[in-house]
Amino acid sequence: MYGIASFLMGRLTDRYGPRKTLAIGGLIMGAGALTTSQINQAWALYITFGLMIGIGVGTSYAPTASTVSRWFVEKKGVAVGIVVSGLGLGTLIYSPLAKLLINLWNWRIAFMVIGILIWAVYFTAAFILRRDPQDLGLQPYGQPSATRANKKGIKNSKDSLSRATASQDISTRDAVRMSRFWMLFVIHSLWVLGMAIPMVHLIPFATDIGVSPGRATLMLAFIGGISVLGRLVLGAMGAKIGLKKSLTILLMFQASTMFWLALSEETWMVWTFSFLFGFSYGGLASIFPLVTEEYFGLFAMGSIFGLILLGATIGGVIGPWLAGFIFDLTGRYFWGFITGAVSMLLGLVLAILLRPGTLSDPEAC
Repeated sequence: MYGIASFLMGRLTDRYGPRKTLAIGGLIMGAGALTTSQINQAWALYITFGLMIGIGVGTSYAPTASTVSRWFVEKKGVAVGIVVSGLGLGTLIYSPLAKLLINLWNWRIAFMVIGILIWAVYFTAAFILRRDPQDLGLQPYGQPSATRANKKGIKNSKDSLSRATASQDISTRDAVRMSRFWMLFVIHSLWVLGMAIPMVHLIPFATDIGVSPGRATLMLAFIGGISVLGRLVLGAMGAKIGLKKSLTILLMFQASTMFWLALSEETWMVWTFSFLFGFSYGGLASIFPLVTEEYFGLFAMGSIFGLILLGATIGGVIGPWLAGFIFDLTGRYFWGFITGAVSMLLGLVLAILLRPGTLSDPEAC
């Protein structure tokens, strides 16, 4: 549901701007939380929690990343990193908040309070946000004047993706006809396939090697926390050293951490994994929207990135199930983690094959 919602909300953002998107997404998500507090049948949970809250969650990545990209020319990596860090920060804040509310009252009251908070946050954001700085008579931060740009010229880099496409109005229909779109789709899917495996199986794996359940839960929470730092630091760094280079380095690093986890037999090794994996995972979460903008521009970035996130959703569904299936066959998590590492390495190979392309060369990779 998250992938489909990301595409739909991204498309809504492209057409009507973030204000309507956030208002609609927040309304549905808050209503989903409030109605979840009243359910008495398990089937209803699929509608209220899975569908309604899933639609709202779809506004948390593609629409916000595509909107902030319109406001910055310089410091864009920092800006996108700050925005997507909210995904990890939300986990740190709302998970313990939900636990506190449940301990104070019960899970029904907890859902009611969270639903009201969702409405407050989303409606406030919808009131404040604007799609383009031009709506307020402003220019994107760091955008040089035409005279200055002509004097300065354009600095090209072999590592950077094509800047030509950023100035083109590439529609979603045009994008899906380009091979580079499908390469990014598959890269994201392969990465998330591997990334989702420890997100689901880290706690049972850690307890199997002697870690207490409480400490294992803390290790998983630490991944989300340190990913916030990765989003902030690596997003800005990626924009400086080149997005393709950053993409390949981080994919290689993520695969390496999965191999490390497969070989982990001590508590300190799992803690080391949590730090390195979380930090690099956060960096990739910042790099992907920046790469999408560089290839396809801003015209339909919300819907294009939303479609790429659909690939991530597919990988996120397959990865944990596949690792669990392998565990049932072998009685070990080793080969499941190796499978995740190999999936990331396949994504790395495709990332290395990415080449600059322009709208006039739709078959370029």
